[in-house]
Amino acid sequence: MIRNRYGKIINIASVAGIGTALPDTTPYAITKAAVIMLTKRLAFELGRYGINVNAIAPGLILTDMVRLGFGETPEEVKKNIEAIKSKSTLGRIGEPDDVADVALFLASDESDFISGQVIVVDGGRMDFLSHST
Repeated sequence: MIRNRYGKIINIASVAGIGTALPDTTPYAITKAAVIMLTKRLAFELGRYGINVNAIAPGLILTDMVRLGFGETPEEVKKNIEAIKSKSTLGRIGEPDDVADVALFLASDESDFISGQVIVVDGGRMDFLSHST
């Protein structure tokens, strides 16, 4: 990328690295905060070479792994999903395509003047202390 004087680096962080809402997730949050700082530092260091560096900070995204952690019975899973939906201004849980669409944008020429940013993809979650970076 440096030789070509062009590149796009997209890191995947998490809203856990920005705000606090879930207890007992400190190690995870610290690693995601490190990804955010790495993004900002690399943007600073690599910008002069025409390299854009940004991060995506997903909130809860409905993957198979997440579904498995939502409960042991279908009723429990449905109840827990509804509780999470109620914390989103958009009233839904994110899908993998919600994150992929942001990644595609950041990889495109349309994002050529965006660098050092953390884009939160969480449906407007209302239960985090801070979304500012």
